[in-house]
Amino acid sequence: MPFDRKSARNAGKKSKRGPAKKQVPSIKEKMEMLYEKVLDDLLVNQEKLTKTEWVKVFVTLSNYIFPKTKSVRDKFTLDRLKEQDMSMV
Repeated sequence: MPFDRKSARNAGKKSKRGPAKKQVPSIKEKMEMLYEKVLDDLLVNQEKLTKTEWVKVFVTLSNYIFPKTKSVRDKFTLDRLKEQDMSMV
């Protein structure tokens, strides 16, 4: 008897395992809920923040909002660096 869709369905019905457990929120989901709560609180109480606290919040959030850029060296710069290395030898 090959294992196909019909036989799989029958095997699943005979399974002694119980029903699937209800999934609890993952850590990522919990963190997202916590972030939402913190951001909501910041929006409500933004007038109470000092300038220093505002800057800290801005810098911290900027790290997550804007992509980090990597330095790129063009062919001219790489050639010049090679020349400098050669002249040192």
